[in-house]
Amino acid sequence: MPKQVIYCENVATPRAPHCHATKIGGLVFVSGTTPFAKDRSISVGNFADQMRQTMANLSSILADSGSSLDKVVKVNVFLDRVSDFQEMNEIYKEFFGADPQTWPARTTVQARLPVKDFLLEIECVAEAI
Repeated sequence: MPKQVIYCENVATPRAPHCHATKIGGLVFVSGTTPFAKDRSISVGNFADQMRQTMANLSSILADSGSSLDKVVKVNVFLDRVSDFQEMNEIYKEFFGADPQTWPARTTVQARLPVKDFLLEIECVAEAI
């Protein structure tokens, strides 16, 4: 089964040398997704805006890959500040539902992110539709 490389028209082109996602064997592997808007603007210092933009980017990439947020089975969240963990969970509910028992498997870690103003980065694995 050949792999398919995905580049999403509605999301800023990655600055690093990678694609938005790779689809193979009924799964979509989404690369680390950031809070850049399509025009490469970013809401500096505002975690809530960055989280919502990152999730919107993730949703667009999944749609272009033939999937969606409700097909996500694993999420990795990288936070610049662990102090944003509670706010991240509150916003996460907007996208994955209010009941954490129904959320995809998730790992959340504090990490030094490659772009100074990024407060988070998210990657995921989803079923392809």
